Amino acid sequence: MDQKEISRQFTETGKISFEDTQGQGFDWVQVEQWRPEMDGLFLIHEIYQLKSLVGNFSEIALDIVEYAADETIFLSPQPSWNINKGKSGGLIKFALVGSPYWKQILQQIREIVFLKWEDEKRSSVIKGGQAFPFTRKSKLMGLYEDGRVKIING
Repeated sequence: MDQKEISRQFTETGKISFEDTQGQGFDWVQVEQWRPEMDGLFLIHEIYQLKSLVGNFSEIALDIVEYAADETIFLSPQPSWNINKGKSGGLIKFALVGSPYWKQILQQIREIVFLKWEDEKRSSVIKGGQAFPFTRKSKLMGLYEDGRVKIING
């Protein structure tokens, strides 16, 4: 399936199911469908999307996100006014996708998506052409608006 078809399907259904080359299964869902109890993370493809997701950050924190290894997931407080107003009540996970294959798909979709991990094998999935750079065991780093940085696992 080509990227335009993936984007069309995402727009119509609000969800896409993937399996990468390592057999890892996950769904991308529209942000409006996200619930705090979902196991996953928000995916952004451009640094400017970070402001609509977590609010203002120090320049140092923005640089850390932009230049971190592709497999780093960030944890950050969620402002009350953002795109998920009132849903979190705490910290959210997000990642900047740098892998060209997955980044192109996200750019075609043109919005922030929520990645929801799936454990069960499903038959109707899109087979990804590469391994997805993030897993449940990816490096996790906490970032805060005031510039604090906390390495949670590394």
